[in-house]
Amino acid sequence: MSASLRLGQRYAPALTGTFAVAVLFLVWQAAVHWHWLAEGFVPSLQDIWRAVVHLVHTGELQSNLAATLISSAWGLAAGLLIGVPVGLLMATVPGFERIVAPVVRCTYALPKTTLIPLLVLWFGVGGATNVIVIAVTAALPLIVYSLRGAREVPRVLLWSARSLGTSRAGLLWRVVLPAALPQILTGTRVSLGFTLLVAISCEMIVSNQGIGKLIGQYGDQGSYDYLFAALFATTLVAYGLDTLLNASTRALLRWHETAQRHG
Repeated sequence: MSASLRLGQRYAPALTGTFAVAVLFLVWQAAVHWHWLAEGFVPSLQDIWRAVVHLVHTGELQSNLAATLISSAWGLAAGLLIGVPVGLLMATVPGFERIVAPVVRCTYALPKTTLIPLLVLWFGVGGATNVIVIAVTAALPLIVYSLRGAREVPRVLLWSARSLGTSRAGLLWRVVLPAALPQILTGTRVSLGFTLLVAISCEMIVSNQGIGKLIGQYGDQGSYDYLFAALFATTLVAYGLDTLLNASTRALLRWHETAQRHG
């Protein structure tokens, strides 16, 4: 295969995605210019860009975006600390799944923002309520993917480790966790998207800071150029985080793919 062909295959997805976004923006601008959409509710890209520049200049965008990312990071970290051990234990400890699985199934289907009024009564309006809702949201996919990953561990690995005298804790830490890592990282990527979504939803309801508060505030004022500016900035940051996590996943799993090829 020639170098130019390999290069084209490598960058084809990025070029295709860039082209699709460019077409979307052209259609957007044409729809605003020729009044295909309700005037005033959908601002032009120039108005959105001016709003972004103003929000950056005043520091309003950075401060609120930082508040959203901090609460999301705490919630995702708590979700990892809860979800991964619970999922692994459900797969490896007899009887544990029968106790936890009904709770997970019931909670998974529940819209997490419905917990906000109850948590506000317990913890008040502020960061704690947001972090708890985010943690619950992040933990559930991680439990499911960790359970799936642990169940996919080849039995021969478990038998070999037990025959060498590995304890139950050592089996979980040294065999099950590394083998389940691909599914855990997939669950982390899923949880990241849910985390940002729920963080913004919580901020729109009960928070006095964050991108969600900013979106709600400008929506109530009818300042749709600033509303879309906050949305676009959040989308760009979310895309960057997902890209970074995806690249980190590929780097972390390089050893796993090597082991699979030589196994």
